Order: sequence, then C-alpha cells, then structure tokens
Amino acid sequence: RILGEEGNIDFFLCDLSKQALIAEVAKDITQSWDQIDGLFNNAGLLTDQAYYSEQGNEMQFEVNTIAPYLLTKALKPLLDKADAPFVVNTATGGLHNQKAIDIGELKKPSKFVKLLGSYMMSKLAMVAIMNYLAGEMPGIRILSVDPGPNKTKMTAGGGVPNWIKPFRRFLFSSPDKGARLLYQATFHDQFEGLTGVYISGNKAREMKLTVSQAEIDEMIS
Repeated sequence: RILGEEGNIDFFLCDLSKQALIAEVAKDITQSWDQIDGLFNNAGLLTDQAYYSEQGNEMQFEVNTIAPYLLTKALKPLLDKADAPFVVNTATGGLHNQKAIDIGELKKPSKFVKLLGSYMMSKLAMVAIMNYLAGEMPGIRILSVDPGPNKTKMTAGGGVPNWIKPFRRFLFSSPDKGARLLYQATFHDQFEGLTGVYISGNKAREMKLTVSQAEIDEMIS
C-alpha cells in the first residue's frame, strides 16, 4: 500500500549482467516517466564460484558494481528533474577499513574466494565509485548503505562459506531490519544533507579507499 494502487505501478525488467540491456531499460524508463524522485540500487549477486558476464567481467563485479553505476548515469536526466533526488545503493559491512583494490582481480580473479573475495571487493568498488559520482552529481544525494547481515535467499545460498552458515540462524537479522536501515539512511534527519558517504552500523563511516575517473574508466572498459 505504500507504493499506491496496483494500477499505478510500472515494472521494467532487466538482466543487469548485460550492459546493452541496462541502456535499453533506462531508455524505456525515460520514455515512460517524466522524472525520478529516487533510485534504490538494491539488486545484488553472491555466487558460489566465478562466473563471467558477456562483457568478460566476473559476474559479481558486473552486477554489483558496474550495473548500478551505468543505471545511475543513464537515469541522471530524470533524477535532475526532481526537487530532492537521491540514489541509495545497498552495500555490505566492513568496507570503510579497506585501503586498496585490484581492478584486474575485480574483473578476472586469479583465485575465487566466497563472500570475502570477489563479492566484498565488488561492493567496495561500488561504494568508491558512487562516492566519486556524488562529487560529479552535486544536485543528487548519493548514499551507500550497509543493511547488515540478513536472512535472505542470497545468504542461504552457495555463495556463503560453510563456516558462516551455522551462525546465520542466530546472528543474521530479518530482512525487515535491513530495509529499515536503508529507509533511515534515506529519510531520517540523522543523515539529512549527506552525500557521497558510506553508512554502516547506522553511522556515516569515513572510507579509506577513493577512486579516480581514470580508474572508473578502467573498470568499465
């Protein structure tokens, strides 16, 4: 009911691993809507082994990093038309302590490590890119938010290491809690006016890693 009547909801389907389809769905949205008030980049992927996109990138990097960047850039003209536009990206925990990233390993990891390898690096790259993008889009508020560990189909799948699975029942929260953290970061006074920040544990954290446009171009190429 928060979204309104069923007849007022539009659905746009897209395989976010395919960059050409991201461009197509952005075009469809632009032709259907006059503006966008907010964009939640929530789609994510956690895999059990290394898979590769049709662009030749490791799949988690393709979906978790490149896709939200391309979609945000493509929908910027619609976001610019809103009074107070925002982009909120779903991140993961512990990213503010990471100091470096290997772009070559992001694209084609020499050794695949579940969860703490390609997945975490893809989220780290996403946050760093979105923080940079906030400086390039000063009229759009951009946040990356860690919703904490949640009991979802993704965290019950093969991408989670076996040593973590026994703790999932006790330490992982209902997805409702993660959704509340995303909502609070977006709409509560605590984070009002902030942009280009990473929020984890319901606090704005200072990132040690930053990226340049040249590094972003290298990632996307």
